[in-house]
Amino acid sequence: MELKTILVTQARSGSSRLPGKVLKEVGGKSLLQIHLERLKKCSKISEIIVATTVKEEDSIIYDKAIEWGFNASRGSELNVLDRFYEAVKDENADWIVRVTSDCPLLDSKLVDDVIVFAQNHDYDYASNGLIEHFPDGFSLGLSYKPGHE
Repeated sequence: MELKTILVTQARSGSSRLPGKVLKEVGGKSLLQIHLERLKKCSKISEIIVATTVKEEDSIIYDKAIEWGFNASRGSELNVLDRFYEAVKDENADWIVRVTSDCPLLDSKLVDDVIVFAQNHDYDYASNGLIEHFPDGFSLGLSYKPGHE
């Protein structure tokens, strides 16, 4: 049986340093679109969910994610953990991968490698960012959903 592994990328337009950064364009594509297209190449991911906020200015993130063929959810701007939880609570996932959308160059093979590593070792949590061996923008976390044996 294949494990249901959901990747959640958190995206919002609010940023103190560069407002709207995930919607900035490079080569005619937004950084969010580049990010999602790269993650779509992951072979170990069953589904990708874009988790954005309920703020009006983030409606475009939700709408674009749907337009590009991804699932999306909306939740609290300030309580990121709750936004993440609300995105996956009804998904019945075996594994959940968390990334942030302000890392548009995250490598799909790296994501798959961390997933395989965690699953092969039966870890409850794995991350490639606990010890800094990768440049900023390449970290991710993976959690095993308790109760799925």
